[in-house]
Amino acid sequence: MPRTSIDRRTFLASTLAGASAALVGGPSLGRSGREAPGPAATADACIFIWLPGGIPQTDFWDPKVFTPYRRGMRGSELLGTAPPIPTAADGIRLGAGLPELASVMDKACLVRSLSSDRKFGAIHLRAQYLMLTGYLHPAGFKAPSIGAIVARSLGRRDPSVPPYIYIGRDIDTSDSERLFIAEAIGPGFLGPGAAPFMVPDATRGLATLEAAAGMSRERLDRRQALFEALAERGPDEIAAAERAQAHRRSIEEARAMMDSSVRRAFDYRSEEPAELIAAYDPAIAPGELIDPSYHNGDRFGHGLLLARRLVERGARFVQVEYQYAPFKGFDMHENGGRRAMEMARQVDRPIAQLVRDLDRTGLLDRTLVVIATEFGRTIASQPAAGIEPEGASESHTGEDLVIERESMYGFHGHFSSTSSMVFFGGGFRKGHVHGRTADRHPMIAVEDPVRLIDLHATLYAALGIAPDTAYVTEGRPVYVTQDGEGEPIAALRSITA
Repeated sequence: MPRTSIDRRTFLASTLAGASAALVGGPSLGRSGREAPGPAATADACIFIWLPGGIPQTDFWDPKVFTPYRRGMRGSELLGTAPPIPTAADGIRLGAGLPELASVMDKACLVRSLSSDRKFGAIHLRAQYLMLTGYLHPAGFKAPSIGAIVARSLGRRDPSVPPYIYIGRDIDTSDSERLFIAEAIGPGFLGPGAAPFMVPDATRGLATLEAAAGMSRERLDRRQALFEALAERGPDEIAAAERAQAHRRSIEEARAMMDSSVRRAFDYRSEEPAELIAAYDPAIAPGELIDPSYHNGDRFGHGLLLARRLVERGARFVQVEYQYAPFKGFDMHENGGRRAMEMARQVDRPIAQLVRDLDRTGLLDRTLVVIATEFGRTIASQPAAGIEPEGASESHTGEDLVIERESMYGFHGHFSSTSSMVFFGGGFRKGHVHGRTADRHPMIAVEDPVRLIDLHATLYAALGIAPDTAYVTEGRPVYVTQDGEGEPIAALRSITA
């Protein structure tokens, strides 16, 4: 019998609206089993800037007394490798490598006292898993990442824009470490509907949004119509299977994106002023680094520019990563003083420009920008950093460490006990610093310590998700904050939020 003709755009728009509803699914449940009402959202979208490797907080967000290198100095004498500089916010100082971010700190909420009793020793990946999911590995189930939870709980802001987009990580499962990272950023038990839409490198565009050579849009549509017709004529049990439906939805969504505003978001080189694009570039060239191989080029900064353009077009949650690799980037096991400055000059200007752009266009008020890493850094507990037992770096004072050469100068030890996190916009306080750490080693929180579970709860609450929201897997509820016990921190939120 003849098929009813329907405009493809109308069909895909209605299908995607249904897919969005399917993504959100049935009601999420709170601790009591009730339908969980979300708190009043102060943010419509989130850009989560992920800087894995362990940021040395005393050189970035929580500077102490600058201590120049001196051969034979004790580790206890080394308090900071970057002189503190003033910022646009009264009473807040940053490390000298962050002059651009210093200029926008009047819009920031800086948490200096993120505290933990978990000791990860030399293991980055377990700390990253905890930061990105809220659960320790192994959790007994596949824990969903923050982005996946937001996608599952809130769905799409725009029918044609994926709810969870991940920028900056190569799609690579060639070894166990990369597989583990894919788990930490993935949908966990929430399934493919909450999986991230991966954009490895913003500077290279996304070939999957373009038709293959010689393939017209009309031919693609005929192929898709044929696929739908074959699916309809197959066995009912296959057509009704959850995986089959998810596969069909993914094809529909991918085809719709080819004609959507998402595709245009990648055309930033032709649509944005050249001077603005340059403002997202790092302030340091590869030849200025100790090791040019850990220069990210314009990949990180242009990822932030793309994130902004995607949020403008209706993205819900965009995570941008300065791609993690062992002993690269922020994972500094030697020459930490110089490398911290080099990394600061790679990320400072593009992040500050993102904040300025969002503020200029009025989007910052309803867009939450988060800067996070898996743990802080301190002086190494022994000359060869990275082999210390769990808990060693968190407790030693450095009295027994002699810095005999300049490569030992810097913060090479993993410091799980205390680190920093930064928030802009989305209903968070402006020009505010929360918590204080000790001025000498070990620099643990001495005022207003904050638990990660509560920072996660605060982030979710800003987006309108209750911290005791739960989803069921294997017959049991799993909460978005562990055991549903995360408590939003009122002191971080704007009074008017």
